[in-house]
Amino acid sequence: MKFSPRLILSRHLLRALPGAALCALVACSSPSSDDARVRALIDVAKTAAESRDVGDVLDVVASDYSDAQGNTRDSLRAFLHIFFAAHPKLELATSIDELTFPVDGLARARVTVRGLDLDRFNLGDSVTLDVELRREGGEWRVVRADRANGS
Repeated sequence: MKFSPRLILSRHLLRALPGAALCALVACSSPSSDDARVRALIDVAKTAAESRDVGDVLDVVASDYSDAQGNTRDSLRAFLHIFFAAHPKLELATSIDELTFPVDGLARARVTVRGLDLDRFNLGDSVTLDVELRREGGEWRVVRADRANGS
């Protein structure tokens, strides 16, 4: 079978459409689509964690990050280096259980993160986090993440 450039282009175009649509949704969105931006940011964080890329994870974290355990962005960096070294293969499943915008530029999300142990067909451990995000210069960043009560 002979492939024409037009056929190849159309196949590549079809594969790229979902990603392009998401990029367009996130990049060209109005303030009413903050929901989509925050959800996309959580997905970016998940992908960065699965890639075990400390820099990419920290790209979604605000410079003034702090949490109930006294962690800062710098201590989070140190923790991630140790955690990723101890977990050479990381598969995560995330669900956004709740997402609210109490005031303009502030978001609160309840996110459940479950580690998947695919070698054992096990759902693994999970943690539910209360995450606070702030819009900085048009970009959303995580400013706080604490274990939810009862988690």
